[in-house]
Amino acid sequence: MILKSRDKPILAMLEWIRVRLMTRLYAKKEGIEKYARKLCPSIQDKLEKLKVESRPFSATPVGSFLYEVASQYERHVVDLVKKTCSCRYWDLNGIPCKDAITTIYTNIDIPEAYTHPCYHKETYMEIYKEVLPPMPGQLEWVETGQPAPLALHIYKPPGRPPKQRKTALDEPKNPYKASRLNRPVKRGKSKKKGHNSRGCKAGITRETPWQRRLRLEREKTARGSVLAPSTKSGSAPQAAP
Repeated sequence: MILKSRDKPILAMLEWIRVRLMTRLYAKKEGIEKYARKLCPSIQDKLEKLKVESRPFSATPVGSFLYEVASQYERHVVDLVKKTCSCRYWDLNGIPCKDAITTIYTNIDIPEAYTHPCYHKETYMEIYKEVLPPMPGQLEWVETGQPAPLALHIYKPPGRPPKQRKTALDEPKNPYKASRLNRPVKRGKSKKKGHNSRGCKAGITRETPWQRRLRLEREKTARGSVLAPSTKSGSAPQAAP
């Protein structure tokens, strides 16, 4: 989100980040106040997809709020009191899985009532109720009488400043980006693995350009003599009938 401001000076970058966060918090707060449903929009969309996927499932009551849910390929145990399912999806995410949704509808209830409170609209509004206070301009700042800080002389290296930040050694990598680590290197022309174009030895000889030119001329002359028709001295070619 802050890639647009990483090449700016430190004060300009921090000011850009402050304004960006201030407007983002206000937009989030205004958007959730206009939302009419109980769950957050993204969680509600995910729950609607699970409702469609739960249609082939059937629930069989076993005990008090205990059901066995089965489909053509799988079977799980759902407990509505503990809000658990043997598939572990509901336990880990707090969102009812396909088996739990089938059980909830069999129990004549709605899945939104069994979703974790952290996904509710009230929780979302509680998070974004605080706003960043606006800041007056530099002309309205209080004078302290202290000497003005001097900027340090920073050596600017040649080239364009980088926008991507440096990652730590223990920071997890991007799971959606293919890594080139432990991937066998393959030469494009020779189609052999274990080296690249710099280390490829295919087609490399120790002859100088002058020796290579003479060799190619000799090979061209030899091919011309082989392809030429062989004629005997003193014999004329016979005319066609």
